[in-house]
Amino acid sequence: MANVYTGSKIFHFHDKLRDMEAGRLTPPLHVRCKPTNRCNHACAYCCYRSEDLFLSERMNERDEIPRDKMAEIAADLVAMNVRAVTFTGGGEPLLYPHIAATVRTLADGGVKVAMLSNGGLLQGEVAQLLARRAVWVRVSMDAADPALYARSRRVSEREFARVCDNLAAFAAIPGRTCTLGINLIVTRDNATQVLGFLELAKSLRADHVKVSAAVVATTPRENDEYLAPIYDTVKSQIAHGMAKLADDHFDVIDKFHLAGSDAEGFERSYDWCPFAQCLTVIAADQNVYTCQDKAYTSAGLLGSIRGRSFREFWGSDEHRRRLAELHPSQHCRHHCVAHGKNLMLLDYFSADQEHLDFV
Repeated sequence: MANVYTGSKIFHFHDKLRDMEAGRLTPPLHVRCKPTNRCNHACAYCCYRSEDLFLSERMNERDEIPRDKMAEIAADLVAMNVRAVTFTGGGEPLLYPHIAATVRTLADGGVKVAMLSNGGLLQGEVAQLLARRAVWVRVSMDAADPALYARSRRVSEREFARVCDNLAAFAAIPGRTCTLGINLIVTRDNATQVLGFLELAKSLRADHVKVSAAVVATTPRENDEYLAPIYDTVKSQIAHGMAKLADDHFDVIDKFHLAGSDAEGFERSYDWCPFAQCLTVIAADQNVYTCQDKAYTSAGLLGSIRGRSFREFWGSDEHRRRLAELHPSQHCRHHCVAHGKNLMLLDYFSADQEHLDFV
């Protein structure tokens, strides 16, 4: 299978790289849109609702982008030639009443669309639409049995069967071109279920499962202390699952790691975040944030688009100034999914032009 999670995607956009190198602020390639903060699940580890994680700082569960504003945003993204939009939370994007219309506008305008969902509402017209018009849908799950699923998400045990049925039905939609992924979020509670979950996901005809660790704290030490007792058993099950289940139609993607051991660590030694020009977040409170790891925080706030368009804001002096004021070494000492990508970009931009030919 081709690598859908490669961190080097940005290097395929040569014009964007040249613009960044020349100091030109051009439209983002990718926008993560959080259309609503309402959710039909209440996951115990949700980063936007946990008092132990700073992403709940500016979170208001009643916030939702109004219909007319969303139509304006979608039109802007098409006009700006944004390449892709991922709908995510905040809350559950399938609870947003105008999601189907927005997906159609973007897809008709040539913008690639994706969605992160809990899967409980992945059915009916919107499922048919996503199956044929979205590039990918990824459903977050955390259990291989109804009882644990209900406890971790504070929902009825019936919800587990409904989500599984939705996934199987979505996978079987005639003409589906959308990649169906599942994100298994590993906690101490489900650490012994990893292999069983991978077997379940394959039986539902998902295209892949990404295995990730729950983020439970804002420091790597606390996260690693939480994961250490389960690390070996989880890793062995992932390896077993890869050997036993992976084939041309199903893949297991291992993103389970200790926070202090890889490129997504918490320490930064640089004072420019180039990736903030490639991906940005439009949230349900009608604010623009630097990234998903700083959404709904004062430190990540770039500005508001109430009373002005996203297109106007993106090219404004206010936005340029705010980007210049962002110093990752001071302001981003937390989990960061873009850290490894930033390291590659910074290395790329620092290359001595006179010596490039000596490959």
